[in-house]
Amino acid sequence: MKNRKGFGLDQWKVQASCDEFLWITKKNQLELYDITLHRNYIQFYASILQRPKIYRCFETCDLITTTGMLGYALRSLKKPYRIAAILLSILLWYGLSSMVFEIQIKGEKDESRKLIADTLKKMEVVPPFKSRDVSQLKTQLKKNLENDIAWLEIEKQGSRYLITYTPKEFASLSQLGHEELIAQEDGMIERFDIQHGNKLHKVNEFVHKGDVLVSNVLEDSKGGKQEVYVKGRVFAYVWKDITVTMDKTREPKAFQYFQLLFDARRKVSEDFHKDDRIYKENILQFSTDMGKIKMVIHYTLIKDITTP
Repeated sequence: MKNRKGFGLDQWKVQASCDEFLWITKKNQLELYDITLHRNYIQFYASILQRPKIYRCFETCDLITTTGMLGYALRSLKKPYRIAAILLSILLWYGLSSMVFEIQIKGEKDESRKLIADTLKKMEVVPPFKSRDVSQLKTQLKKNLENDIAWLEIEKQGSRYLITYTPKEFASLSQLGHEELIAQEDGMIERFDIQHGNKLHKVNEFVHKGDVLVSNVLEDSKGGKQEVYVKGRVFAYVWKDITVTMDKTREPKAFQYFQLLFDARRKVSEDFHKDDRIYKENILQFSTDMGKIKMVIHYTLIKDITTP
């Protein structure tokens, strides 16, 4: 009964004799809770789904209140300003989640970086703007820069675009080498992206910084060792806590929340390589103290842990 009240039940008051009340309840198979008898009336609780049935069965009945979360929700919907607040929150969430607030450009040669930024301005792709089709934007940008940029990639990471590029004079064919792939940080292996080499670990295996993940030595069937080329990457789950703060302002709490959230995402992705991404985002703390707003977020990342 306690759990049902917590979720929400109608509280009723009926003017009827005990015999009449029991007869009506049994005849109509009403499911009632916590029935209490008083001198002039009978009080009980019932599911909100039985409300029309109770009105039909009893001529003199009064709905006192609706308890629990359901009652709170129904009472809230009767107040226009609360409905407006809910609709505004939904609109804000939809609007902010479909916006891009930052474009980060990574690559060699400052002149090429400035050229890409200027080209984006000419294309009227200047933050903040509504998120576009990434593949279509990449095709259009590559066409405008085909004489200066050899390779270009655009990736959407939350509320920002990450653009990585290689100028034409820096483009070169990748060459195979014999260097082992070594873990640059602790993590649990998510997948191997290996073209050549001898894998020494398995997926979902925890590895530590300094462990050799892909070796350049392969044993043959006779126990002999043969040196092989190594090429590829190893992606792993990596965990990181990020703390961001800001001065408390008069802006709505939702704006402050999203501003800190975007700052945390930007901070955690500063050292991302190509194909690195945020896997999970758990907010541990969002508090105000001494005029400062603090947010602590625990991130689960999928990162290439073999590229320095």
